[in-house]
Amino acid sequence: MKKSLILSSVAAIVLTSNAYANTDLGEVLVTTATKTEKNIEGVSASVIVVSKEDIEKISASTLKDVFEKIPSINAQYGRFPHPSSASKAAISIRGVGANGTLLLLDGKRLSAETENPYEMNRIPASMIERIEIVKGSMSTLYGSDAIGGVINIITKKITEPQTAIDLKYGLNHKGDAKQKNFNFTTIGKNEYFNYKIFGSVIDSTSFTKKKSYTQSAVNPQTGMILGANPQNGISGNEGVTYADDATVLSFGTRIEKELTKNFIAGLDFNYFKEEREGTYLGNAKFSGGGLIKNTPILSEDNNKRIDLSSDFVYHANDDLTTSLRFYRSYYKKRNETTPQNFTGPVNKKFSANVTIDNVESTTTYTLNDFNTLTFGAEYRKENRDSSAINPDPNSDEFITKEVTYKSAYIQDELSITDSLNATLGARYDNISNAENKVTFQAGMVQKFTDNTSLRVNYSQGFRAPDIAELYVVAPVYKDGKRFGSDVIYGPKTTSYDLKPEESQSFEIALLNNFNDFSSEIVLFHTNIKDKIELVSYGTGNAKFYTSENLDKVEINGAELRLDYKFSKFFQSNFNLTYLDSEDKSSNKELTFTPDVSASLGLDYKINDKLNTNVSFRYIAEQYTDTQNSETTDAYTLVDLSLNYKINKIINFYAGIDNVFDKKLEEELGVNVGSYVYGGFRFNF
Repeated sequence: MKKSLILSSVAAIVLTSNAYANTDLGEVLVTTATKTEKNIEGVSASVIVVSKEDIEKISASTLKDVFEKIPSINAQYGRFPHPSSASKAAISIRGVGANGTLLLLDGKRLSAETENPYEMNRIPASMIERIEIVKGSMSTLYGSDAIGGVINIITKKITEPQTAIDLKYGLNHKGDAKQKNFNFTTIGKNEYFNYKIFGSVIDSTSFTKKKSYTQSAVNPQTGMILGANPQNGISGNEGVTYADDATVLSFGTRIEKELTKNFIAGLDFNYFKEEREGTYLGNAKFSGGGLIKNTPILSEDNNKRIDLSSDFVYHANDDLTTSLRFYRSYYKKRNETTPQNFTGPVNKKFSANVTIDNVESTTTYTLNDFNTLTFGAEYRKENRDSSAINPDPNSDEFITKEVTYKSAYIQDELSITDSLNATLGARYDNISNAENKVTFQAGMVQKFTDNTSLRVNYSQGFRAPDIAELYVVAPVYKDGKRFGSDVIYGPKTTSYDLKPEESQSFEIALLNNFNDFSSEIVLFHTNIKDKIELVSYGTGNAKFYTSENLDKVEINGAELRLDYKFSKFFQSNFNLTYLDSEDKSSNKELTFTPDVSASLGLDYKINDKLNTNVSFRYIAEQYTDTQNSETTDAYTLVDLSLNYKINKIINFYAGIDNVFDKKLEEELGVNVGSYVYGGFRFNF
C-alpha cells in the first residue's frame, strides 16, 4: 500500500511537470557515457554532472561530501570484511550494490580494496573539474564492475595558467572529528610543455561512540567456550570509532607535449599516502591460547598508492581520432590490529598488494554526416597479493590471485533525423576466471520541440565475482565470520560455484524546459540474474556469511528532478528517487536499499558577493538483513552554507552540516552530529 501511494504521488508530480516545457540550461558536454564528447541532451543514458561550481557551493572537501548530497546514490556501510567497516562506506547506484559501481579517476581504474570503501575520503575535491555519474549498466563500454553505473572523477584540465589554494577547518559541536584541509593546484605553460601540479593534505581526528561489550574466549576450531581463560566474560565500555584518526597526503602532476600539430603526448604521476587508525570491537588471539571475541582492538593502516600513466592522441583529420593509453596503479595496504585488553599477537591478516596494469586503445571515426563510429580494445591484468585470501586464517603469508581481461567493443552514434539520434553498442569480454561475455546496448533520444525530449535506453551488463567474494577468509565479520564462496573452513563445509551477475535494464525519460523551470522524470526496470549477495548460515559461534547467487532480482524505480529559478537571486532544485528491489526467490527486499530518498536545495544570492545555500536530505527506512526482519529509521538532515567573495582573489566560505544534530543508526555509519566548518579559497 505504501509503495502504491508513493508511485501515485510521483506520477502526479510528473503529470504536473509535463504541463511545462524545459529551460535551455546551456550546452553541457559529457564524455563518460559514450567515450566521445557529446551534449548531455543527446545522451540516451541517465547522466548527472557535478561541476566544480557545484562542489564549491556545498564547500565539499572530499568525494564523501559530494556523494552524500547526490540523489539516487546511497552509501552502504558494513560490507568491508574487517571490523573497521563501521567507519567506511562504498557507493551503490539504483540499488544494484556497491560492487556494481565502477569508480574511475580521469577514466582510469584505481587499485585499492574491493568495493573501494575508502575512496570517498581519499580524493580531495579541490582537484576535481567535474564528476560524471552515469546511472544504469555501462558494461558495453567499461566491462565488468559497471553493471550499476560509472562514476568518473575528472580532474582539472590544463588551460590558462592559474593557481588555486584552499584552506579549510571543521569540527563537530562537541569539538570532535576535527578536520584540517590544505589543497593547491597550479596550471602552467612554457615553450616546451604544459603542466599541472596538485597536492592535498587532509588531517582528521577521530569520532567515537561508547559501546558496551562482553568478551568471550572460544576455541577457534570448535567454537567451544573456554571458561578458564582469564579474558572470558570480561565486560566494559569502549569508544568505538566511526570516523578514523587519519592523515591523507595526495600529490600529482601531469605534463602534456604537442609533438606535432596533430599528435599530443601526456604523462601522469599520482602519489597517495595514508595513515589511519581507530578502535573497534572485534576478535583477537590470546597469547595463552584461544580466540577472544568481541574485544576492543586497535586497527592501524599505513597505505600508499602510486599511479603512472602515459597517453597519446592522434588527430589524423577532422573525421578520425585515435588514442592509446598505458597505465599502472599500484596499491600497498598494511593493516595491523592489536588487542587492547591483553597482550596478544599482532594480526596483519588484512594487508595486501594490489596492481592493475592496463592498455587501451580508442578510435573515433565520423563515417558521414549520420554515423560516428567508436572502436575500442583493452587488456587489463589485476594482481592481488593478500593474507586475507590465505585459506589458513592463522597465517599472515600472502597468497596471489590474478585475473586478466581482454575486450573489444564497437559503438555507433546515429543522427537519424535532425530531431532523432540513436546509440548502438556491443562488447566482447574474455575473462580468465569467468565465462566469456557479450553485451549490447541501444538507446535513442527524440526531440519533440526545442524544449521537450524523450530518452529510451536498453542495456545489458555483467559483473564477474571479485577476489574477496571468492576467496576471503575473515574470522570476524558482523556477528559471525565471512568466507569466500570457494573457501572450505570451519562451519563452511562445501564450496559454492559463484557465477557472474548478468543484467538487463530498460529506461525511459522525459525532459522538459520552460523559461525558468525544468523537469526530468525517469522510469527504469532492471532484471539481474545470479546477483551476488552475502547470505548467512548457522547461529552463535557457527554463524558465517558467504557469497552466493540470487536466482533473480528485480529492481523498479523512478527518479524525478525539478529545478526552478524564481529570480536571478533565488533558485531551487528538487530530486526524488523511488526504488522497489526484490529477490524473486525469497520475495525479500535487498539490504541497504531505501525505498525513497529525496533532496531539496535552495540557493539565495543576497548580493554580488554573498551567496547562501540550504539543503534538505531525506532517506527512508531500509532493511539491514536479508530476512527483512531489521530496519533502520528514516532520517532527514539539514545543511547550511555560505560563500562570500572578499575580492577577486579571496573567497571565504562557512557552513553547518546536520544543523539539528540528527543521529543515525550504527548500521548506517553514525554521523558525527552537527558539524561546523570554515575556509578560504585563493585564486591567482
